[in-house]
Amino acid sequence: ADAQALAEKLASTVITLSAKANEDGKIFGTITTAQVSEALAAQGIEIDKKVITIDTVKELGSYVAQVKLHKAVTAEVKFEVVAE
Repeated sequence: ADAQALAEKLASTVITLSAKANEDGKIFGTITTAQVSEALAAQGIEIDKKVITIDTVKELGSYVAQVKLHKAVTAEVKFEVVAE
């Protein structure tokens, strides 16, 4: 039940991550699960980076991270990658 409540909270959360990028919107390096975890912690949501899964992020834009809260509960967190 706690995991389900947290999943609902995460579904309504949007985080913004900044990254250095070139004029074409390609970022230098990549966005990591640690960065997603830190951004959530800044909003008062403590999630271990080990339970967060993201696809490789190489450009500015909107993405979705998967968060495995429990073996039966997986939440999605939307995040925006913006230029620094």
